[in-house]
Amino acid sequence: GSATTCGANLCLDLGDPMNQDLTAAGGALVVDSDTDTIMVVRVSDTQVAALSAICTHSGCENLYTESSKTLDCPCHGSQFSLTGTVLRGPARRPLKVYSASLANNIITVTLG
Repeated sequence: GSATTCGANLCLDLGDPMNQDLTAAGGALVVDSDTDTIMVVRVSDTQVAALSAICTHSGCENLYTESSKTLDCPCHGSQFSLTGTVLRGPARRPLKVYSASLANNIITVTLG
């Protein structure tokens, strides 16, 4: 995905072709910040979720599974909810969750 800094936050312009996966509910995209790799998920027409894409077990990058609305680690099978909760181990620690909002075709992820 393509994110720009906007103040202390990350902003994703849904008009940017690199972010087209987030223009409809069910889409997901990975973006990098200076401090984390973040999975942004379009939960509904008006709601987005953002959480660390990095598994707390061994540091692999999670994949988003739309059918179950979970982040799944391809390395050892850990599974996380969109609220960061561990649904299946071996991971024991939840994922970091970021506040995210959608307004005027821009998704803002609050990094602070």
